[in-house]
Amino acid sequence: MFAVFVILPQFCLILLGYLLTKRPSFAKKDFWNVTEKLVFYVLFPPLIFLSVAKANLQIGQCSYFLLISISAMSIAVITAWLANSLIKESQWTKWSIFHCGFRFNTYIGFAICSTLFGDRGIAYLSLLIACWVPVSNVIATVGLVHASRLSGTENRGKRKNFLVAVFSNPLILATLLGLVCNTFSIELPKLLEDVLKPLGQSSLALGLICIGAGLKINDLKRYLQMMIIGSLQRLMVVPAVALTFAIVFQLLPLESCVLLLFAALPTAQSCYVMTASMGGDSAAVADLTSAQVIFSLLTLPFWINVMLKFFPA
Repeated sequence: MFAVFVILPQFCLILLGYLLTKRPSFAKKDFWNVTEKLVFYVLFPPLIFLSVAKANLQIGQCSYFLLISISAMSIAVITAWLANSLIKESQWTKWSIFHCGFRFNTYIGFAICSTLFGDRGIAYLSLLIACWVPVSNVIATVGLVHASRLSGTENRGKRKNFLVAVFSNPLILATLLGLVCNTFSIELPKLLEDVLKPLGQSSLALGLICIGAGLKINDLKRYLQMMIIGSLQRLMVVPAVALTFAIVFQLLPLESCVLLLFAALPTAQSCYVMTASMGGDSAAVADLTSAQVIFSLLTLPFWINVMLKFFPA
């Protein structure tokens, strides 16, 4: 029951976001687009920066943790490809949803990690995200370029600019800046901390509300098989791979917990935006993304219980 109560507040906020979109005053998409940008560019980076800058990190051990974690998530990419072979959809749709099998929902991850492990857990999760985002975005772009070629809507401009987008990602920049401050023991001015801290604290609740506002099922009948297979792969197979890696390669308890939590997260809401902008099957991606968020209400408590049983931090 503990695991259920850990995630319940987060999913209540997601539900709140969904219910708000049913009211005319909150139904406009432009409002939520602006809110998401506010969270992503203004509120969320301070949370990551402060967590990494002030964490007690051992760089050598962190390197090993990142190596094992990236290796585990690389296997997740293979499982996503294998899962797609079981789905009875067009190649265009399969390549469009491919990246949903190894990307992650940042807001849910940080909210749960903060509850369970505090700032040190957030610091480890930030480092993992900073390393995996460039890798996953490169792989996702390759898949979506192939999808756009199949549909005849290839956008070369997007391909040229994706590296700029990756390395101007505010979450990555915040992590790197925090890592610099941590490594060189740079003391942050109290005024700066006092300004950044409330910004970061407000990001998680608002981010979760935005997730709820983005939930949408376009065609349940058509995409049901895809949603089931895609969700099982992302929410059950990928965490099982991460658990195996954590045990076999003997990560520390906190590192193992962070890796397992990261692997158990539903896919990113931004998958839809990326797919739509590159000419993929955005309707299928929207359905799969929403399905994974909903199904994770059941799977996350399971993996949290597994995590606490195997790795009592």
